[in-house]
Amino acid sequence: MNLNARSDFKIVLLGTLLYAAGSAIFYMIPPFLAFVGERLALDAGQLGTLAAAESAAIALTSLTGPLWITRIDRRAAIAFGALMCIAGNMATAFAGSFALLVASRIAVGLLGEGIVYTISYSVLGSARDTVRAFAVALTAAVVYGAAVTAGTSVLKTVFPVFGPLAGLVAIAVLVVACIGAIGPRPVVVATGPVSPIRGMGLVGLALIAHAVWFGAPGAFWTFVEQVAMDKGVATNAAEVAVSVAELVGLAGTIAAAGLGGRFGKLRPIALATAIMILSAIAYQQCSAIVGLGVCLAIFYSFWNYGTVYQMSFVSDLDAAGRSAVVMPATEVFGLSFGPYVTGHLIVSNGDGAVPVVTAIFALGGLILFLICFALLRRRHPATA
Repeated sequence: MNLNARSDFKIVLLGTLLYAAGSAIFYMIPPFLAFVGERLALDAGQLGTLAAAESAAIALTSLTGPLWITRIDRRAAIAFGALMCIAGNMATAFAGSFALLVASRIAVGLLGEGIVYTISYSVLGSARDTVRAFAVALTAAVVYGAAVTAGTSVLKTVFPVFGPLAGLVAIAVLVVACIGAIGPRPVVVATGPVSPIRGMGLVGLALIAHAVWFGAPGAFWTFVEQVAMDKGVATNAAEVAVSVAELVGLAGTIAAAGLGGRFGKLRPIALATAIMILSAIAYQQCSAIVGLGVCLAIFYSFWNYGTVYQMSFVSDLDAAGRSAVVMPATEVFGLSFGPYVTGHLIVSNGDGAVPVVTAIFALGGLILFLICFALLRRRHPATA
C-alpha cells in the first residue's frame, strides 16, 4: 500500500468513525425514545419535542460549521465533542425530569454529536474518492445504529441505567481512543475531482438542492406506517416492513461504494430520483404487505444511493470543507419540512398526497441539481 493509499484509508476510517458517532442517534431513535419515555412516563408530544430538540441542535452546529471548521484545532474539537457526547448521554441516563432530559439532549446535539458529525464531512470530503468515502461512512452508521437497536433488550439487561444509551457512549469512547491518530487540521488530498471552492453561489445552490431533494424522503418515510395501517395492515407488520427495508436499503450505499464515480454524479442522482418517485407511487397502489415491503426497500435503497452522490458533489465543490459541513443541516431541514407540508395536505386530501408531495420535492431537487451541473460545466468544463 503506497503512502497516498495508506493516507486515504486512514482518512476514510477516521471520517467513518466520526460520522457514525455523530449520526448514530438518527438510526436508533425508536429504542432511545422508548427507553427514556418509559423511564419518565413521557407522552408522545414530549417524545417528539425531545427528538426535535436534539436534531435542531445538531443542525445549528452544522449551520455554523463554515465559521469555525478551518479555524480550529481539529483534534481538540473532536476530543471536546466526543467527551460532550459521553457526558451528555450519562446526564440523560440520570435525568430525573423532562426539563433536564431536554437540556442534556440539546447539549449532546449542539456540543457533542453536532461537532463530530460536522467535522466528519470535512474529513470524508478530503478523501481521494469522495463517493466511496461517504458510502462507507453511511453504511457503517446505519449498521451500527441497527445493531444497537437490535441489541437494546440485551443492553437494558446488562446496563439497566443506560440501555441503548450505552451504544452512544461506546462509539464516543472509541472516538476518544483514536484521537491520537487524528491530525490537527483536515487533510486535503489534491487529486481527482477535488478542487478549490467554485463560487459561493454555486455551492449555495447545491446545498439548497440537497435540502429540497431531502424533502422527498421526509414526505414519504414519515407516513409509510400510517398509509399501511390505513390500508388495513397491522401495526407490527408495518413496523417489520420498515425495519427490513432499512436493512435492505444498505444495498444503495454498497452499490455507490462499488461503482464510485464511474457514471459521474448527475446520472446516479437522476436515477435515484426517478426510482424513488416510482416506488412511492407503487407503494400507494399496493395493499399486500409483501408489495409494500418491496416498495419500501426499493425507495430506501435509492434514497441512500442518491444521497451518497449528492454528498460527494457538494463536498467536491469546496476542498477546504467549509461548505460540505452544512449538509447535515440541509438534510434535517428537508426531512422536517417534507413531513410538515405532507401532514397538512393529508388532512384535506387523504393519503394520496404522500406520493404527490414526494414527487414534487424530488423533482424540485433534481431540477436544481441539473442547474448546478450546467453552471459547473460552463465554468469548469474539464472537471464538471
